[in-house]
Amino acid sequence: MTPHSLAFYMDVVASGTVLGANPTDSPDRVTAMLGSDFAENSLDDHSMWRDYGMAEFFWIRKTPDHPWEGRHFTLQVHRLSYWGGSIVNRAIRDRYGRFDRHLRFDKLERLLGKQGLPLEDAPDVNAPTFTRHWQPASQVSVMVFRAHEEWRQRRRGDDRIGDVYTIQSSVSAEGVARDRERYGRQDSREHGAV
Repeated sequence: MTPHSLAFYMDVVASGTVLGANPTDSPDRVTAMLGSDFAENSLDDHSMWRDYGMAEFFWIRKTPDHPWEGRHFTLQVHRLSYWGGSIVNRAIRDRYGRFDRHLRFDKLERLLGKQGLPLEDAPDVNAPTFTRHWQPASQVSVMVFRAHEEWRQRRRGDDRIGDVYTIQSSVSAEGVARDRERYGRQDSREHGAV
């Protein structure tokens, strides 16, 4: 892992933003920060997301006459294992440099802890295949790949156990509390997680 790309992930988890773009920012503001190279997707007149390569931003609105309201962003870190650093948005690469195909959770967690940004375990419906970890101050969650399905054969480019799968903002304390109530307190370190 290049130190520059690791700095990017740490900045995202610490700030809850991507290059300063907040999950609540308008589509125009996000594009001003990340550039105009994106794919725009929509299922209807009320929701939209823009895919900037590894980073995706999501919006909703009440009616087509209302402005878009930012909901969240997701870094699709797992895409790196298939496409490498070329999937990373140009503005991010210009600032942080080269990106490796894998982001190891244990390394990210250790460095965040040294910066005073500990991650809490947060239960998730996708356990035990994935574990989720949450940074309360920035409201960022980190999803980590933990197990291959037994029926699936590994392929080149597959994620490795212990790799970060996604990083997402905003994940509220209320949402984490709801998941703890629904799925129980899951300590990933007790379940043999790497």
